[in-house]
Amino acid sequence: MRFRVRDAVPEDVQGVRELVGQHWRVNLDYSQELKNRDAVFLVAVSGGSSRRSQGTPLGVALMWVTRWNRTGYLAELAVDKAHRRKGVGSRLLAELASKARSRRLRAIIVETQPDCRVAVAFYLRSGLRLCGYNDRYYTNEPRDPHQIAIFFSLDL
Repeated sequence: MRFRVRDAVPEDVQGVRELVGQHWRVNLDYSQELKNRDAVFLVAVSGGSSRRSQGTPLGVALMWVTRWNRTGYLAELAVDKAHRRKGVGSRLLAELASKARSRRLRAIIVETQPDCRVAVAFYLRSGLRLCGYNDRYYTNEPRDPHQIAIFFSLDL
């Protein structure tokens, strides 16, 4: 399968909402993220053409840059279910890392849960290392012992 990774454009927003909605509730205003100078917003689209607005998103990655500690926070990484295990997520993460290095960031941090086994395996396979947990991160009540945030770091 041929695909390319590029910066997101306004025409991608609806497709990104639909793609992310396959995985979890959409909480972000992606139109605003396009304007956020402290965000890196990428999409993977089918084909190899250079036309920026062509293609439905197969994957999305959104990273917020925290300047004071030179860290990127991976806010979204999602791949269309039909296109998983084809290198889309790996390419998105590699492109984020490249952009993070160009901004002179020192690490990319991502949060997930231990029971998200596919995500945990992907992050470990991609070279991220477990760097912490927070058992008070989520607002679920009563406290569910399975609702723990774990954090991974890609050191740049």
